[in-house]
Formats: sequence, C-alpha cells, structure tokens
Amino acid sequence: MPTYIALHNHRKEGSQTIKQLPERLEQATEIAHSMDCDVEYYLTNGQYDSAVIVDAPDERTAKQLALGVTSTGTVTTEFQRAFHESELEDLTNGIPTP
Repeated sequence: MPTYIALHNHRKEGSQTIKQLPERLEQATEIAHSMDCDVEYYLTNGQYDSAVIVDAPDERTAKQLALGVTSTGTVTTEFQRAFHESELEDLTNGIPTP
C-alpha cells in the first residue's frame, strides 16, 4: 500500500478542546480503518503539532481521509506521498539520463 505523511497543526478550535484529542484520534482511527487505511499518530515538537503516517489502498482514499480529518476544523493538514526505502531502487532506475 502507498504511504502518506500528514503533518498537522492545531487550529484555534483544536487547541481550545485539546483534552478531547484522545477521543478525536480514536474516531479518526476508526474512520481510517473503515476506509482500509492504517494510521500511526505522533505528537511532535517543532513546526508541526503532530504527524500521521497513513498506509492507504490508493491516493484517492488517502486524500479523502485527509479531507475528512481537515473538515473537522480542529487541524490544518499538509499531506504528501512518502516513498519507503524499499521503493528507492525502482524509483532511481526510472530516472532518465541525458
């Protein structure tokens, strides 16, 4: 399955209800599982408040999950495809040479 990384920042509404974060995370995980996605959640220090690793069946499903999470109004999301090191050789073999 393709892997994606979602980098989140808490919006004002999310920060004001931060104690509800465990429940929101549980709900988001249940939704992810219902979409055949696996998720790993990490609180982070630095520029982003959290990072989520998402394994999804395809890009469309992954994006739908990200849009659903963002639609709650509690976080903003920067969402991107991540390539595992096991994919490196295949990717580099496809680089055209001048």
